[in-house]
Amino acid sequence: MSLFNGIEKDEPSSRGILGRFRALRAGFTEESPASMPIAGTDGKRDADREPRLARKPRPLKAEPVETTPGQPMTLGMRLRMAADITDVDASDNEIAEAAEAGTMLSEAAEHPVRDEPMFRRVTHPQPVGESTATQFEAPVPESATELPNIESPDPVGAHNIVPPVVPAAEPVNDVHEVHAQADLVQAELEPLMSGLPQLAAAEALTFKRILSERGQDATLRITDAARREFVAVEVQAGMAIVVTTHGFHESALYPTYLKDLVRADIKVHEEMIATDAVIAAIYATERNRSAAIIPESSRAIGTFRDVTEAAHAYGTGDIHYEYRDYKDDVEVRFRVNGDLYTYRKLPKALVRRALSASYQDLVARNTNSGETFQPTAPQSAMIPLVVGTDILNIRWQSSPLVGGFDVALRLLDGNFRNYKILMPDQMGLTRSQLKILDTLCNVSGGVSIFTGETGSAKSTLLRALSYMLSSRDLRKQFVVSEPSEYPHPWLSEISIPRRPDESDEDASRKGAEVIRTLMRMDPDDLTVNEIRDRVMAALVAELALTGHPVRTTLHADSVIGAFMRLAGGRLQLPMDEVSSEKFVNAVANQKLIPLLCPHCKVPARDVMPAAQIELLEKKFGLDTSKMACRDEAGCEHCRLKGLFTRDGKVAAGTKGQTLAMEIYRPTEEFLDRVAARDWRGAGKVWRSERRTGFDNDDMTGKTIYEHALYKASQGIIDPRFIDSAMRPFDEYRIFADRDGRMPS
Repeated sequence: MSLFNGIEKDEPSSRGILGRFRALRAGFTEESPASMPIAGTDGKRDADREPRLARKPRPLKAEPVETTPGQPMTLGMRLRMAADITDVDASDNEIAEAAEAGTMLSEAAEHPVRDEPMFRRVTHPQPVGESTATQFEAPVPESATELPNIESPDPVGAHNIVPPVVPAAEPVNDVHEVHAQADLVQAELEPLMSGLPQLAAAEALTFKRILSERGQDATLRITDAARREFVAVEVQAGMAIVVTTHGFHESALYPTYLKDLVRADIKVHEEMIATDAVIAAIYATERNRSAAIIPESSRAIGTFRDVTEAAHAYGTGDIHYEYRDYKDDVEVRFRVNGDLYTYRKLPKALVRRALSASYQDLVARNTNSGETFQPTAPQSAMIPLVVGTDILNIRWQSSPLVGGFDVALRLLDGNFRNYKILMPDQMGLTRSQLKILDTLCNVSGGVSIFTGETGSAKSTLLRALSYMLSSRDLRKQFVVSEPSEYPHPWLSEISIPRRPDESDEDASRKGAEVIRTLMRMDPDDLTVNEIRDRVMAALVAELALTGHPVRTTLHADSVIGAFMRLAGGRLQLPMDEVSSEKFVNAVANQKLIPLLCPHCKVPARDVMPAAQIELLEKKFGLDTSKMACRDEAGCEHCRLKGLFTRDGKVAAGTKGQTLAMEIYRPTEEFLDRVAARDWRGAGKVWRSERRTGFDNDDMTGKTIYEHALYKASQGIIDPRFIDSAMRPFDEYRIFADRDGRMPS
């Protein structure tokens, strides 16, 4: 705010050299509301409130300057004489003379300007009997055009320029009152007066993109004049920071811009004060030029990217957009370590624009079921997206719901050049289970079936097994996906998209054509991501029984459940094929379980009910002294700041996931029971092969439940998860081992 605000409005604008100096100040550039003095509740203007220094005028001592007779007094002469100067028009010669005077003053300064504060208090020695005089000394500018605007506090408005430093032979014995000192005090008080934090430099502000621009497609359209004093940047999806000058903050246009941001579904997270130079630097940042907002769809896609980047940083497996007609916002949730946490609630309009633009512009060709996003129909697609140094392959699945819709995004590795493969020995499997998996990579035919719920790492395991195949470089491998999820650069992959209006029969016919085509392409090994219907099951059986090793997945809840599905229900394979020794190589059922944080887990005996502890010890024969439970408060090693449960607790207590599995290679006795459809007898044959207790890592004859019990006995998973998410301890049925012994 200018010290001249209170006295300049009634005077004509000057065209002299002082007027040019004033043009360097933002307050003199235009008669905008932002540069007008603000009246307070008592009717006084801010200019009348500005602090002023006590003035005690004295004549200024300076050496006389000789002039040529008849030569007019120039501005440089007046500066050297320290004479009072009124606002006069200056010629080019006078401006050059002023520049020369500024150079002389700079050479006379004792300290560099950049190392000094704006004003410093100096005390000069005085003769005996006289008091010590104090003056304020301004730093010397590099040229006359950079002289500070030093003004007289004369209330009648006489404007005098006082030299910052007088290069006189004798000390100066006077107190020079300068308005620039008051300007400095006012500048320091501005953040306090507005109540907002001050942004010192543009580099201190980290953001995604600029929202305030002049174009038609800008999120927030602003004028050229406002652009010098106002900027809005998006820091996260739907969240902005506003930076403004103090003067513009007090103008009537400022709250209007804030309301426009709200209308654009942008929440103002923070407001800050900065100089016009800092604001100009924000606009000029190179990063902003590359991320400048062009069409509105770009910002919508930017919102989609922001959410995805945040999810990837948390190690998220799935993103869930939960749109409900009866709610004001859309809840965005991340699945981390097997649990769902709320990341943010975003405006509905913003989410719909983000999803629509992303589905239309980002999906990979031939993977989408429909050209545009349709919330009223189930849709699937694959979206390749670069996040940092990683390439993600996002599997899109949306579905209409009663009163809204859901969009579920599975984040998968999509890097074909530097691909990463999670091997079975990194998933938490035991030696006996790994031994069976190794044998499945050296078979001449048959099918290996992996079952489990959605998100249980079935596709991850299939991918690892195709990579583990012995003599892989000498084989011709194929993968059939609906659609493609992971990169398989070591083999040939076919992706089958499905349209939203496509019937089950049409989808089955399309898949069957692909399998029949592959049978004529000399395959050595085949992976079919899922058996969904009878036609696909028949083709897989034909491949497996003709000497082609096949790996596939199936929706079932156990080893016995997989055989029941093959022989009945929708698949209806002939029983002589299902019970053939050459058909099924192995069947597995698996589940991912959260791992306890090793730094904050608590002893199970301290938090679990005594009845559950007793069941674990007596029924299952486990030593509960090693068991541990999850600490809901967590610690610095496991807290996921920014993710919350629906009751407001920070996500904590777990760190990663581990795989629990039951895997079985059918024996002749087992297949005889299957041929007779004696499912209970088949289950008893399998589980009677158990040789060790539940605290031993030998998983022969053990179920997925018993594998989880082993992990709990080692203190790496919470036993309460088994009781609540798998089956209660008191309801689980135990079979005797091969020697007829029970764990208890």
